[in-house]
Amino acid sequence: MQVQCPCCGEQFPFEAGFADADGKRLAALLAGLDPKLGRALLNYLRLFSPAKRGLRMTKAIRLVEELLDLVNSGQVQRDARANDSKPAAPRLWAAGIEQMIAGRERLQLPLENHNYLRAVVYGIAADPAQAAQLAPTRPVAAASVSTVQQVLQDAIGRINADERLGLIDKEEAERRRQAARGNA
Repeated sequence: MQVQCPCCGEQFPFEAGFADADGKRLAALLAGLDPKLGRALLNYLRLFSPAKRGLRMTKAIRLVEELLDLVNSGQVQRDARANDSKPAAPRLWAAGIEQMIAGRERLQLPLENHNYLRAVVYGIAADPAQAAQLAPTRPVAAASVSTVQQVLQDAIGRINADERLGLIDKEEAERRRQAARGNA
């Protein structure tokens, strides 16, 4: 995927974008995702890329942050104005993105927002057969002690990476480490 330089407008490979601050910020956002959702999200970003230009890094960051807000809410609404919501795990969001990618020729590109994705995920969540098929095979409450330790290690690792990348300062990193240890 090609992205566009915020300074000169030149297009370059997505991977090269991790060399600047915005690229590092985007990488940090993607690093904390479930791998299946992360791969789907990279393909999903292509749906927002204008035909004649690359996707600006700042727009990619905004899109990822908006989508993470939707995913982390744990539910989906067909329409932001409606109160009807369904539970939606990250796997459902990944499946919704994959459905959109598979039917990309029917979409009017570039996309402007996440409304169509919300409708697709809502449709999956509203279908008990599809939702059950995509549900985790083991409940989260049955996590073993090693899983809790692994979650803590992963959280600390992300905090350390954010600090190294300059996304957070030393004091914020220490505050987050203490909060993670307190929640473990």
